[in-house]
Amino acid sequence: MIASQHTQSLTEFRQKAAETLDRLNRTGEAEILTVNGEARAVLLAPAVYDELAREAQVTRDVSVIRQAMREIDAGHGREAGTFFDGLRSRLLAMKNVVGQAGSGE
Repeated sequence: MIASQHTQSLTEFRQKAAETLDRLNRTGEAEILTVNGEARAVLLAPAVYDELAREAQVTRDVSVIRQAMREIDAGHGREAGTFFDGLRSRLLAMKNVVGQAGSGE
């Protein structure tokens, strides 16, 4: 569970929503909402959420890059020119098939 100094019931949040949202935006701290004493939601200021989302994306990107580097090191890669030549050939072949279908041949 997220450690937060600010925990309140959903009922209390409903009564003090504006105050809570002001505090979120001012402090950047999370707010945990509870129902019957059980954590049910976490509120974050938009700027805090955006930063967390950016950090998560960077983490995913680094993971993908590391995996690609392992594959290259293991010899599972192709030269960029070879890859793009093959891609170009496949796209041209697809274009020709679509062109022939559109001409009624």
